[in-house]
Amino acid sequence: MSADATWQTAAAQERARLASKIEASGCGAAAPYKVARDVLNVAQLPLEGLMSSAELEITGSSVEGLLTRLRSGEWGAEEVMRAFRRRAVLAHELTNCLTQVFFDRAIERARWLDAEFATNGPTGPLHGLPISLKNQIDVEGEQMDLCYVGWVGRVAKKNAVVVDCLLEQGAVLYCHTNMPQALGSGETVCNLHGRTVNPHNRALSAGGSSGGEGALIALHGSPLGVGTDLGGSVRVPASFCGIYGLRPSYNRIPFCGTSNAMQGFEGIQSVLGPLSVSVDGLKTFFKAIVDWEPWNLDPLALRMPWNEPAYRLVEHGDGKSLCFGFNRNNSVVKPDPPYLRAMDMLEKALVAQGHKVIDYSPPDAATGEAILTSFFSAAGDEEVKRECALSGEPPIFAAPLASAPAPQLSTHDYWQLCLKRRHWVKGQLDDWEATRLKTGTGRPVDAIISPTAPYPSFRHDDALENLYTAVCNICDYPSASFPVTAVDPALDVKGEPHDFASSFDRLNYERYDPEVYRDTPIGLQVYARKGEDEATIRFAEICAAALEASR
Repeated sequence: MSADATWQTAAAQERARLASKIEASGCGAAAPYKVARDVLNVAQLPLEGLMSSAELEITGSSVEGLLTRLRSGEWGAEEVMRAFRRRAVLAHELTNCLTQVFFDRAIERARWLDAEFATNGPTGPLHGLPISLKNQIDVEGEQMDLCYVGWVGRVAKKNAVVVDCLLEQGAVLYCHTNMPQALGSGETVCNLHGRTVNPHNRALSAGGSSGGEGALIALHGSPLGVGTDLGGSVRVPASFCGIYGLRPSYNRIPFCGTSNAMQGFEGIQSVLGPLSVSVDGLKTFFKAIVDWEPWNLDPLALRMPWNEPAYRLVEHGDGKSLCFGFNRNNSVVKPDPPYLRAMDMLEKALVAQGHKVIDYSPPDAATGEAILTSFFSAAGDEEVKRECALSGEPPIFAAPLASAPAPQLSTHDYWQLCLKRRHWVKGQLDDWEATRLKTGTGRPVDAIISPTAPYPSFRHDDALENLYTAVCNICDYPSASFPVTAVDPALDVKGEPHDFASSFDRLNYERYDPEVYRDTPIGLQVYARKGEDEATIRFAEICAAALEASR
């Protein structure tokens, strides 16, 4: 930004630049979808007057449905890209989910794929599939602002490794999606690009930090997107927006070349993971990435190609008569009524398919949350303040830095924190292993299922901490979130006060109002042990299939 511009002016100019690029694409001003501000649920608005029946069929397809027709030549890559371009613009008008669009290069790429298809057939397993990217994944030649006003005009000099992988596997990349300033919040809002709202209830948050992806995919503006997860940032937006998401284990998906806050921090690692309109998108993305052998370009990527026996659950009785541990209450905060109803729905569905469910709550969740908070605040708030000072924009802090930033830890204190984490993770492993005495299978519980959060969403600027996703980030458990139901005030009535386990528990109870959360999706997460990524994907598919069979 120029030296004499205020941050407000710079932010306004950046939003105008995006609007101009959208209008130039022919998808904006030609067919705006304006709805009254008091219309909260925009997820099912009729689009017949704005999109053709062919475009609606394309954008309403599952990931595998799209790829099947792209590989067969029934649909061309350019035809598919143009349909998603239009629907992405509509999604943006309704939720403010986009930050950058590179539609022209996407159409050019799709045309090249079509020409290549005519001569040589499909280009890779992702041939012609449009994929959206969170606004921290570097694309050469495109702005990379990390949602800081002072970073406007910075251009990525090279692709992130995951971008090179997606392109070589046949994907078409076409947009960046919104996230919080410096990824520092559970709500997707920043001074530069504004606030992304939940398409199912625009008075509520889409989650964060991959909330732009959640909103875009929920409105079928993208079939598959790439987000990041440091404390729940893929799974929570997926849950709040009614889609699927995967948090892989550390270093299965290459992170090299992706912009990030807290660069160099490895106490709890951020991971790249997919968000998808359909459960099959999780496997499609993950397999395409690891089969590309990303360890040849990312020195931290594990040399682990797709493990088919693990996906077939060979170590879990071949997937027959599984035993799931159900964490209905972590003894720190009781989930709101719709989550408990969702857990009951899933239990009945799994039992009907011949599986077993036992109650299981991982121990000492409060200590785990304290460890995560200590890691996130270990360097204080200096980085955010420094980058905000470039433009003069105010920092947007989330807990734990919002009220009283903690002092920076000394090297010794940081080492002690790492040791504390190691001991806590060992306790989690031992407790999980001890469940073999309760399952009746001779194995510990095959996977654990829990809410993705204790609340369905939250009002804007009113985020609370989340204790349910953090265990996976600390222990490096691969975890997948999947939709189950939606808040129904007639079914999800507020219960009587219970014995509150913490001040957070009391606050969460007091804030619950089923009318406020009406229509908000409710998702659960299933997670397995470290390194069991393929099994986690399969567990998510089993849960989704069981729910579908029960409807």
